[in-house]
Amino acid sequence: MQQYRADQVGSLTRPDELKQARIAFRSDQITRGALRGIEDRAILDALAHQKQVGMPIFTDGEFRRDAWQTDLSDAVEGFVPDYPVVKQTLPDGGVVELEMHTKAVRDRVRAVRRITANFVTFLKEHSPGPFKVTLPSPAMAARGGFKQGVTDRVYATRRDLLRDFLPIYQDEMRALAADLVAYVQMDEGFNSYVNDNWREGLRAQGLDAERELAADIAAENTCWDLLPAEQITRAMHLCRGSRTTARGSGGYEWLAEHLFDELHVDRFLLEYDSDLVGGFEPLRFLPKGKTIVLGLVTSKDPQLESEDQLLRRIDEASKYAPIDQLAISPQCGFGGSADNAFMTPDEQWKKLALIVRVADRVWGGVRSPA
Repeated sequence: MQQYRADQVGSLTRPDELKQARIAFRSDQITRGALRGIEDRAILDALAHQKQVGMPIFTDGEFRRDAWQTDLSDAVEGFVPDYPVVKQTLPDGGVVELEMHTKAVRDRVRAVRRITANFVTFLKEHSPGPFKVTLPSPAMAARGGFKQGVTDRVYATRRDLLRDFLPIYQDEMRALAADLVAYVQMDEGFNSYVNDNWREGLRAQGLDAERELAADIAAENTCWDLLPAEQITRAMHLCRGSRTTARGSGGYEWLAEHLFDELHVDRFLLEYDSDLVGGFEPLRFLPKGKTIVLGLVTSKDPQLESEDQLLRRIDEASKYAPIDQLAISPQCGFGGSADNAFMTPDEQWKKLALIVRVADRVWGGVRSPA
């Protein structure tokens, strides 16, 4: 299996034409076919830029989605029709309104199409090299989709909802294996366990955090085990916040001790662009045969990181995990949703080119063929 030393999380900054087209489509000013054509052009351009900067693994930028997890609720019946709008306070005290992209479940969930149906076929035809498929994890889907007073009318517990999501995800994994996809990444399945207050909240409900985590790991492993390890790179991304510059806090120590060995993936993409997420010490729990992808390059600020500083950070991380079990990436996707834009596409390409240069200096042989 190929080792991707330069990686990317998935989403890319959306070009203005695509943003405007999505707005026009939602207001019935253009047809779905017209939107599809604009998406096609944007994806082809993004693939060409990724090849130009030398990325060894490609992505469609998640350009066919409204946001990173909307493919799920588009593909599965049972969700409420509208996305909730919430107010979020930023570190500077400012308040923004955001349309959240996790819908509550109100009926029994049932797949009406594949989760990845909108984009896999196009990538198979047009990607200049191996590509990754990204999708929200089932544990995240069940956690975000379970709402008291709504979901519990059909599912008594979050665990019951997760049980119904699993066959949908298992069918998707079988299809991705048949498609000969090179890389599958699921996002955010275990984010909450990083938060000490969240784990305390479980205890207040009479639940044990370790048992809850073990059940989530076991559930997701029933999906991961359907992907042939010799053929497909399997990865889990832990997101610490992408919609605004606000960050989650708390280190990976507790979760790493319980997750790294038990989850049946090859790679963990961890955000490491902020002191809020702690140091590299949790990497000591990484077992042989697995890789930590260090999210050292921020997707929240266009200022380009220092190449030497990134090299020093990788060297620091290698004190806790062997250098041959490390890789580098952005901390999160560059386009977490349609309503944020922390940098221009050109600034984004410079960041990805930097990642490739740094990876080449550390590991060599990183660049995709020109």
